[in-house]
Order: sequence, then structure tokens, then C-alpha cells
Amino acid sequence: MNKGKVIALVAVLLVVGLFMWGKKTQQDNIVYFGDTNIACLTHGHQTVAEHIHPIMKITVDGEPEQIPANIGITSTCMSELHTHDATGTIHAESFLTDRISEFNLSDFFSVWGQSHVRDGYDVEIMQDGVVKNSIEDVKFIDHSVIELNYISKSSEM
Repeated sequence: MNKGKVIALVAVLLVVGLFMWGKKTQQDNIVYFGDTNIACLTHGHQTVAEHIHPIMKITVDGEPEQIPANIGITSTCMSELHTHDATGTIHAESFLTDRISEFNLSDFFSVWGQSHVRDGYDVEIMQDGVVKNSIEDVKFIDHSVIELNYISKSSEM
């Protein structure tokens, strides 16, 4: 083998090795968001294997309620489930392939630090027009529309 080929081979091996080291570092040094089982994306959007965008809408007695921007984002962490703006778009992303299929709406509420249960209200949970029994039944699907419709118990009479 001539000197040029050896240098090229070493360069390729070095690049591949650095790429593999970077991937391994993300997975081996998992930091979790607060008290959840949702990981922080320590390298941001740079090394995600999956990235989808379900949309959540909340109404209270028929009035729309805004979902806050920056849920799941702190100065040191962007969780695998987060918002960037107040449009209701949830960013579900992971550096592990097929991890997003494990997430459900309960996980998002854990990251948000909120309960989906509200005193004095019944809640109807729907995904793409189909009624769900619980927030655990709501799996994240790209562009799926998730609706939480809160109805005052006093208004049911």
C-alpha cells in the first residue's frame, strides 16, 4: 500500500471512530429531565434518530387554552418531549431509534409538571377524533391531533 492510501485509510478510520464515540457518549451519559424517565438531549437536535410533531389542543368549556412555549426546556436540558412555541406542537425526539413509540401523553404531562386532572372538570381525551380512555392510551404519532376537552361538572346539569 502506498503512503497516500495509508493516510486516507487512517483519516477514514479516525472520522468513523469519532462519529461512533459521539453516538456512544450521548447514549452512555443519559441525563434525565427532572424526576421523569425522559432523557435530556444533551446535544440538542444534533444527534436525534427520530423527530416527530404531534399537536395538542386543550379546551375548557369550549374555550381554547394555550399550551406554553418551552415546556421541557431549561438552560441545561432539552427533554425528549418539549415545546418551542405556544402553538401546541409537541416535539417528540430521541437519539434512540424506536424510543418515541414508548412515549405517551402521560410522559408529556410529567415533563410539563402538570396533572391532566382538573378539580371540578370532566375531561374527554381524543386522538385524531377517536375517544381514548386515558392519557396513557395516547401514543405520539407524527402530525396526530390530540385533544383534551375539559367540561365543568356544574355545567353538565
